[in-house]
Amino acid sequence: MGWKGTVRSLAAAARAAERDAQRRRKIAMKEQMITDAADAVADWENYIDDLISVHVDLADKIDWSEISDRPSPPKPLFLKFHQDAAQRELENFKPRFFDFLSGGSAKKISKLKKTLEEAPTIDKEKFDAESKAYQIALEEWETDTDLAKRLLAGDMKAMSEVIEEMQSFEEQALIGSSVSFAINEEWIHAKPEVHSEEIIPNMRRKQLASGKLSETNMPIGQFNELYQDYVCSVALKVAGDLFHIIPLDEVFVTCMATMLNTNTGHQELTPILSVQFVRETFRALNLANIDPSDSMRNFNHNMSFKKTKGFASVEPLKPIS
Repeated sequence: MGWKGTVRSLAAAARAAERDAQRRRKIAMKEQMITDAADAVADWENYIDDLISVHVDLADKIDWSEISDRPSPPKPLFLKFHQDAAQRELENFKPRFFDFLSGGSAKKISKLKKTLEEAPTIDKEKFDAESKAYQIALEEWETDTDLAKRLLAGDMKAMSEVIEEMQSFEEQALIGSSVSFAINEEWIHAKPEVHSEEIIPNMRRKQLASGKLSETNMPIGQFNELYQDYVCSVALKVAGDLFHIIPLDEVFVTCMATMLNTNTGHQELTPILSVQFVRETFRALNLANIDPSDSMRNFNHNMSFKKTKGFASVEPLKPIS
């Protein structure tokens, strides 16, 4: 083969390599497109699932009966631990042949005597630290057991103290902007201010057989039903948290949302769901498998909802102020 043939052969090989590289790039781009589409659909599905399962992750339970029965912390005893140890070491000291390497027996005895002199101070400092820790523990025990006893006796002021202390309601961003409470001598009424309908995506995602991502407008009926499930899930979450942290047999929850008041033309905070939750009934629910909206049938509640229009204002079961 002449040099021209060699050049033509090299050029052909280069073109073949480029075509192969382009083919590989197209395959890689398609695979990436399929992966990206799958990830986008998974993200959308996970977000929807998070919205309608707010109620699944509840606050840790507090056993007020166990707290009420806890024994007081043990009072520290003054022990001459260091002094007794130093005394024993001094009394048991016996000169050794190699003591001269550390200054002789006299120096060793002098050091032991100095340790014995300092030991009472060390013992006292230890006792003082233990006494300080004991005083703090005792005060905490007295506060906790007193609060537990008042709670178990149905003291609503004590329940108010616990609710004010707990911040678990605000840790979940999906609940809404805030949770306020109306508390009197007979009941607790929680009022979560839920997110508006804007929290629901207005698009649906799915992956086509080709692997491409498809985004379509969400039907109004599905959109409204998802928002209904979200609001009911928030109500369940707030009730479940309350049942876990206070010993009440029932609580009231009214979900508030900012909606257009067609009478005034202004956006107003409006009650859209009000529920009387009963502990025994709530405890029997399988929270991981329920449909939040359907579960409201287990409780006395006020909810005005239409698939085509969504929520309408309702009368709270208890006063909201």
